[in-house]
This record gives sequence, C-alpha cells and structure tokens, in this order.
Amino acid sequence: MLKELCLCLAVMAIGVNVSVAQEPLKFSTPLGAHRGGKALWPENTAHAFAKAAERWPDILLEGDVHLSADGVAVMMHDRDVDRTTNATGPLRTRTLAELQQLDAAYHFTTDNGASFPLRGQGITVPTFEEGLLAAPKHRYLIELKDGPEVVAAALKAIRAANATDRVIIASFNPVFMNQLREQAPEIRTCFDTQTAMKMVMALRGNAWDSFQPADDLLAFSPGLGKTLSLLPEEYGRIQAKGVSIQVHTLNKEEEIREYLNLGVDSILSDDPDMLERVIKEWKAEQGKP
Repeated sequence: MLKELCLCLAVMAIGVNVSVAQEPLKFSTPLGAHRGGKALWPENTAHAFAKAAERWPDILLEGDVHLSADGVAVMMHDRDVDRTTNATGPLRTRTLAELQQLDAAYHFTTDNGASFPLRGQGITVPTFEEGLLAAPKHRYLIELKDGPEVVAAALKAIRAANATDRVIIASFNPVFMNQLREQAPEIRTCFDTQTAMKMVMALRGNAWDSFQPADDLLAFSPGLGKTLSLLPEEYGRIQAKGVSIQVHTLNKEEEIREYLNLGVDSILSDDPDMLERVIKEWKAEQGKP
C-alpha cells in the first residue's frame, strides 16, 4: 500500500474542495502496522487488525480496499488473490460470497515457508466494514485501490462501522480522492500526487505563507522522499501547517532511526514488534518519555 507516488499532501488544485475544518491530525506514537503487520499475521485480515489492536492500544492500522464483483468493499492489497489465498485469478471477478470461501492465511508463514500455522483456521477475506470493526477504537489508514464505485462502497462501509472519525483515506487515483473530498468532507484524507506537487510548489515558492492545506497527512516512501529532496527544515514547515508526516514501509532499523531523527509523526512497518523496540530505544537515547 502507498508506494512511491502515494504522497498524501495539501490541496490547492482546481476542483478540489477544502475539507471540513478539523483539529490537526495527531499521532500519540509513530507506531504503525503495514497491512495490519504482515510479518506477524496474515495481511489485510480482521485477524491481523484485531491482534495488532490487542497488543498496541495506539497503533495505526493500515490496509487496502478493492471492490468485489458484486460491489462490496473488501480488504486486500493485490488485484489477484494468488499471493495470499488458496485460489488464483483476479479479485474483481469474485463475489463477496466467493471471496469469503477463500483461506486468506493460506500462504502466511513466519519461517520462510517451513510451516503455514494459520491455514484452515477460518481466516478469510474481510469486508472493509469487518476490517474496521475488528479494532473499533483504532485509527486506520486505508488506500482505495480499484473499482469504479470504490469510493461509494468504502464510504458505505465506513459509515456502517461508525468510523468516520478514525479513518484516513488515500489513493493513487486523484479522481477517487476528489470524489472522497466532495462526498465526505468530514473524513480525513491524504494528499494525492497532483495536490502534492501543488504543495511542493508552494513550499519552495512565494505562496507558503498563504497556503491552506485541505488534507491531513503527507505519506511517502524513502525513495520518493529522496526524489523530492525534502530538507530537514521543510519537514517542520509542513508540520507547522497542521499536516502530519508519515513514512512507509520501513523494515530496517537504520531507516527507522533516520526518520525518527527527522521528526516524522508516523512510520509504517511490516513488523511492528521491531518498530516498537527501535522507537523505545531511540526515545531512551534522546531522553524522551
């Protein structure tokens, strides 16, 4: 989820509505679980979200949403079901009932394939609503992946789960993001690629003082961060506008420390156990509580 170009940033683009005024997005901890913590549990499953939420009361849960053949928002990263389930072929060709017959833990392993401990345990492809209800007090960052009606289906699930105040939406597709902003200004959003460039132009031009971000979260990979050549002081200037900054997906200790030193608000990792340990060690070294 949220790869190279998923830079979630502020709105100055023509045709993009400003969101309902909210308090700036704040994270009590940088700890975030990429796809629910896919190194620890089967990714994008209600099982993973519930386990992560049980262990960490303040962790950010990240996941991905596609549409089933019958128009239901379901949680999976890939367009095909091959990598994570006991079936093959496009997700989009299967109804919800068909998807929920699949074993979403079929390929999950923590020992490089020597064992598959959660096969046959009833872990299946969840609806988006089921995914949200697996951790009903936690914040989620969700990428809308595919499907012409994915925004409408996602909003239906968010509202059914009473989760409008704890979901942040991102997408590679600026059309989806514009639809989301227009249809649900009360839901927090990430900056898309088009609005990201507007932010960068304002940051490095003469318009920064008057710049008003309409989105809440700037999220990028290390590769895109280096491409943008963000300077340490620019992180602070962006955050001073009420925009939180997240980096994904960090699975190496040295990278995590690098971005903690830059003051990012949130980090996604496949292994939140490791991420938690590094954050604690870094805080102790810095004399932070």
